[in-house]
Amino acid sequence: MSSKIRMQRLNRTIMKEISQVISTEVKDPRLLSLISVVNVDLSPDMHNMKVEVSVYSRNEVHNIKSLEALSNAAGFISSLVSKNLRLKHAPNIEFKRSHLIEDTARIQKAIKEMTGDDSVDESQDQ
Repeated sequence: MSSKIRMQRLNRTIMKEISQVISTEVKDPRLLSLISVVNVDLSPDMHNMKVEVSVYSRNEVHNIKSLEALSNAAGFISSLVSKNLRLKHAPNIEFKRSHLIEDTARIQKAIKEMTGDDSVDESQDQ
């Protein structure tokens, strides 16, 4: 198996583990937004990792505070992920914001307005 395929598989595994750690272990009151890990890019030397997250709340201040909370918890998240996956090193995590969830909500709202369709679940807009 090529190292590229192995790295892609490791990135997917780490992405799932980071999502799990954020949802179950990080207890920061600033996490007020819906958070979704959308991409992980582990460096070839496995010492650094860029984690792309989508944060969504109707309140932009909540989004900013949630991203700050993740950045502050990066060391904690990294240590748990490396322990759970038995990685040799606990990589330094850098969180980057993606607007995937916000863009999806905006598109759904636009479609609803254009079609007059009320079947779109508004509970997803929270």
